[in-house]
Amino acid sequence: MNATIPIPLLNCLQVKKQEESCQLIPGGLINQTWLCKTPLYPFPVVLQQINTHIFKKPLELIHNHRIIYETWLNQQKTLTFKIAAPLPFSNSDYLYHDQLGQAWRIQEFIEHVGSITKTPTSAQLYEVARCFGEFGNMAQLINKHSLYPTLENFHNLRHRYQQFQTAITTGNKVRIHEAAELIKQLTHRVNYVKQFDAIVDSPVHFPLRVRHHDAKTANLLFSTSTNRVAAILDLDTTMPGYYFSDLGDMIRSMAGKTNEDHTTWEDIAIDADAYAALLDGYQSSMEKYATAKENAWIHWSGIWIIYMQCLRFITDYFMNDCYYKTAYARQNWDRAWNQYYLLKALEEHLQQKISLTLPLN
Repeated sequence: MNATIPIPLLNCLQVKKQEESCQLIPGGLINQTWLCKTPLYPFPVVLQQINTHIFKKPLELIHNHRIIYETWLNQQKTLTFKIAAPLPFSNSDYLYHDQLGQAWRIQEFIEHVGSITKTPTSAQLYEVARCFGEFGNMAQLINKHSLYPTLENFHNLRHRYQQFQTAITTGNKVRIHEAAELIKQLTHRVNYVKQFDAIVDSPVHFPLRVRHHDAKTANLLFSTSTNRVAAILDLDTTMPGYYFSDLGDMIRSMAGKTNEDHTTWEDIAIDADAYAALLDGYQSSMEKYATAKENAWIHWSGIWIIYMQCLRFITDYFMNDCYYKTAYARQNWDRAWNQYYLLKALEEHLQQKISLTLPLN
């Protein structure tokens, strides 16, 4: 993406010079973002160039954001977190296309907040999960058919397994050959896919739910005075899905003792306290709103998401790294094995601590 804001867009913001009014915010993995001061609003705004290679229909993002924000606005007195308001440009449109066809949007900047930069404590993990659970409860007020699925089949385990199978037959033969053991282990766990199929086929017990679908600490802002979650960010993947997505994503990204780029496999383990904090925090907000089956199957959340992510990393490796950004040639290989060992660690944790019976072949 280009780090220069087009002149017509600056004019639409009523900003004269980019260097005087807009500051690039580093670190965005998908969208490029600036913090801007504009006479359109009495507060700073976040200007974002939407990555249309990933989000091919940016107007759907705007549509969803406005619905989610209106739902939050109507319920804000009962909620502990804030959602940034989507804002129109000077021409009253919420989406701006520049002369190159690139899509841009602005939204409210939330002040007096910060993010977690160190490994979260158990108390912080509980708060993170509690807040995403509260978000899920709020989202139940949204008509799920009113939201666009901004990324088709995002957490569809059957689809990800089929992509994996296709990649085995059409992908890089050398890479496929060297991954024979991982292919064997992932195929050995095909019953996880069959469980997902059973969920999809049981809408009474496992109804479609509106979920955030990217439940990570990076998408939260914390109050600098209370250390409580102040705001939830990045609503681009908020769409209909199933009960396990947000908790599963938190378990995948926060319950392990290492991150997804760690390559010393013997270090990969589940932190029992972190796992308990995430589960307890999420269920403190969601348990009474979930079905009996969703609560009974709550511990499968991490299993399915980690297994799915392992499939996605190795599939991308077979297809010559066409989706995930990589810093070196074998990074997706390393990430896939990392997720496999994390999956094994979670399987062992649940069998030993929760006495969960796994349906392996």
